[in-house]
Amino acid sequence: MNAKEAYLQYIQKDIEWYTILFATKVNRDGAAIQSFNSHPYLKMKKVWADNFYTIETAAWLAKAEYIISEIELPPFYMKRKNQIYIQIFNFKEWNNNIARLMLHADFIVKQQEHEKLENIRGILNATILLLENIASTKFKKDPPKKRSKKNIVMYCGGFKNNGITSSAINLMKNINKQKYQIIVVEDENLGFDETKNLEKVPDDVIKIQTSESLNLFLEEEEAFFQFHDYPLEHLMKHGPTHFLTPGIKRIYQRELKRLLGDTKVDVALDFDGYFKHWTLLMASSNAPNKIIFQHNEMMQEYSKKLNNAYKHRADLNIVFPLYNYFDRVVSVAKPIEMVNKRDLQHIVYDESKMTYVHNSIDYPYILQSSKLEDEAVIPVDTFNFVTMGRLSPEKNQQMMIAAFQKLQEEFPDTNLFIIGSGELEDTLKTYVTELSLDDKVHFLGQLDNPFATIAACDAFLLSSIHEGQPMVLLECLVLNKPILATDTPGCAGLLKGYGLLARNDVENFVMGMKEIRTGYKPPKAFDYKAYNQEAIRMLEEILEMK
Repeated sequence: MNAKEAYLQYIQKDIEWYTILFATKVNRDGAAIQSFNSHPYLKMKKVWADNFYTIETAAWLAKAEYIISEIELPPFYMKRKNQIYIQIFNFKEWNNNIARLMLHADFIVKQQEHEKLENIRGILNATILLLENIASTKFKKDPPKKRSKKNIVMYCGGFKNNGITSSAINLMKNINKQKYQIIVVEDENLGFDETKNLEKVPDDVIKIQTSESLNLFLEEEEAFFQFHDYPLEHLMKHGPTHFLTPGIKRIYQRELKRLLGDTKVDVALDFDGYFKHWTLLMASSNAPNKIIFQHNEMMQEYSKKLNNAYKHRADLNIVFPLYNYFDRVVSVAKPIEMVNKRDLQHIVYDESKMTYVHNSIDYPYILQSSKLEDEAVIPVDTFNFVTMGRLSPEKNQQMMIAAFQKLQEEFPDTNLFIIGSGELEDTLKTYVTELSLDDKVHFLGQLDNPFATIAACDAFLLSSIHEGQPMVLLECLVLNKPILATDTPGCAGLLKGYGLLARNDVENFVMGMKEIRTGYKPPKAFDYKAYNQEAIRMLEEILEMK
């Protein structure tokens, strides 16, 4: 048995409360510890600990009626019912686990100022005290505080370089900050690019990152792994509306408590909708409003293969039945809603919960960024096409490159610039070399500011097999770029009157490229301000359950 297992074993037991656990690595004669040690109200048995990775001390974390700590408790700790947790805040360094612990605390004795503690103060249930006020405090829980804002707990998909991340960050920037407090929950172990994207999240958004595996009781393990390993058998046995069994739900409710303590969740928002762990977390919450987004034609995503393996199927086998546990299942465009309703009608029990909300945009940032120095070097004496997106099968860049080669026969004064990275990068580069297009097709990789490059080019191309509501097309419409895209429901719903559509094959795509090369102009200008106002209104309607 390890420390975590001992802790989990003891929090399941009925315990006779009458113990204070002092957690300290500092001299026990320190001012804060002595103030508690001599407190007239706290006269029960005292236990001292400085390391919670032993079985004995981890067990005391579960057994103590009062925990008074001036050190960081372990990631598996979550305050049990009727336990009083007092944290002496003397941390100069901040980490994700400290942020999580602050949400569990009943009292915080502040000995050290820290801006991030102030940042989360609005959602803390803790009473914040100064050291001199300890002696006069009885350390009984206060009634819940009245809140002026609704808490939205939101998962964004890992902050990858994609349209979901752009849309999520735009939502956070555009939302009414007087009405809503967003709390982003995320995995702690993000890569370099993902961490950079997380840093773009507005300062008023609270970020909580998980740093430990689930708190899973021994007797739950068999049912838990059976559920995850054989979801279709589970679905057949229980049906779509009883798919989330009480035992599985309890596990994820406990995990949400481990992450957020007693923080009230008004809206549980799975903005990504692809990863079963986070969908289970949101579906299991007791939030009065639970929302999950669909950023694409989801049955197409279910069938997507990469290296002869299904990319999303293992997750979507669990995510799809969980739609029945959300109040709203939200596509990002009307045509996508219609496709998803049609394709998933055998799974979603109540079709009326399926709706759509447009992605919002941050047009001031797009316009400002487009005027900055371009990271790429775009020639001024040629006609330059540009595309941006993951280099992956559904984006279909190989078809675009093949069409571009045919365009060269008539218009050799053209270039193609490709912004983005992905699993097909080497394959596409090899293909370009085979077509002798190395001096015409330019791979730019990920750009910190793609908008300057897009603005410097003459037209934008999108060759996707399927799309939701492509953020990159919205961004190009703000920049007033001529656009050619494949005729998918997501692209067609957005570009009608604003850009060209082509069937998804080389012959038709090259015809569209020729039309743009010879001077195509969209028949009307895109009113991005009016569009954004409508997108924000639609979002607030589902947040308010209208």
